[in-house]
Amino acid sequence: MTTPAGPRQVFRASLYFHGSMGVIALIGIYLSDPLKWTQDPPENILLGLLIGLVLGSVASLLSQILPRVWRDARQLESRLAELFEGSTPIEVLVLALISSVSEELLFRGLLQPFLGIFIASSLFGLAHWTGDRRLGAWPLIAMLAGLALGRLAQWPTAGLPGAIGAHFAVNWIGLNRLSRPLSPPSADPAG
Repeated sequence: MTTPAGPRQVFRASLYFHGSMGVIALIGIYLSDPLKWTQDPPENILLGLLIGLVLGSVASLLSQILPRVWRDARQLESRLAELFEGSTPIEVLVLALISSVSEELLFRGLLQPFLGIFIASSLFGLAHWTGDRRLGAWPLIAMLAGLALGRLAQWPTAGLPGAIGAHFAVNWIGLNRLSRPLSPPSADPAG
């Protein structure tokens, strides 16, 4: 019998997985377009990040309606809460940062220019498939989010930094909510 993964195991696995994904994406982007990182002035990158953070925050707040109206989204939220409950604020910040940067570098920075927005978004959705039936809504939600992030990345004012900022905001807000205890601690009648 296997022990269910707790927040520390999920955190460590994510560091390895997303760290590797980010390195692979950076190498691929560099090999395909070595000058890509020298084209945008820092103020444009910061503006893109800011636009993404605002749009991602709004999207995250609106997405909290989904579990109220869709049973599969409720199951997804419940299962993810089981995985992330008890994560520390630093773990939440690092997970949100490393997953948003690495996934956007791979799917929007490397794959989308070659495969197009629909295929890159479909692969993004597929990457969120786990085989756990309780997480069955995740690939569809991720694919739709991938389309939105892909459009944001194509917008010259926001670009890839905007997609990273939006993805970070969605992950950080969501993980903060999911890391809270599912139920309040019960009072100890003996103490």
